[in-house]
Amino acid sequence: MASYKQLAEYCLPAASVGAAAGLIAGGLAAFVGQPAGWAVVTGLGLGVPLMLFGSGYAALVALGKVPAGVFAPAAVYWVIAFPLALLVHSVVTAWVVTGSPGLPPEPWKFLAFRALVSMGFAIGFLWMQEQLGRFWWPHILDRNQYARRVVEQYTHLATALAARKAATGRRT
Repeated sequence: MASYKQLAEYCLPAASVGAAAGLIAGGLAAFVGQPAGWAVVTGLGLGVPLMLFGSGYAALVALGKVPAGVFAPAAVYWVIAFPLALLVHSVVTAWVVTGSPGLPPEPWKFLAFRALVSMGFAIGFLWMQEQLGRFWWPHILDRNQYARRVVEQYTHLATALAARKAATGRRT
C-alpha cells in the first residue's frame, strides 16, 4: 500500500518546479503592466496545473512506472500534460478577464503548438526536479521509501555509466 504522505513528501521538488513556473508567469504578467489580480490569476492558473502534473510525473517515477533520469518517458508525459496545463491556464485567464470560461480559438492548433514546445519544458522540468531532488531526497532518505528507491536508481545509473566509461578508456 502506498504511503500518500511519503509520496507527497517525495514529490515536493516536482511540485516546486510548477510553483516556480507559476511565479515566473505571474511576475512577468505584473512586469508588463497587468493589474495585480490578473498577475496572480496568471501565476495560479499556470502554476497549479504544472504543480499537479509535475507531481504526477514524480509519482510515476516513485512508484517505478517510469525509470528515473530518463528523458523519453518525461517527453511523452509532458507532450500531453504541458498543453493541458496551458489550456487550463488559458481557460482560467479568459474566465477571470471576460467573466466566462472559454476555449482559445482553434483549440486543436493551440494544443498542437504547445505539444511541440513541450520538449523544452520536459528538459527543464527533468533537470530542475533532479537538481532540487538531489538536495531534498537525501534529507528524507531514512524515512521515505520513495526517495530511497529513486536515489538507489540514480546511484545504480551513475555506477553503470562510470563502469561503461572506464571500459572504453575515456577520461573526465
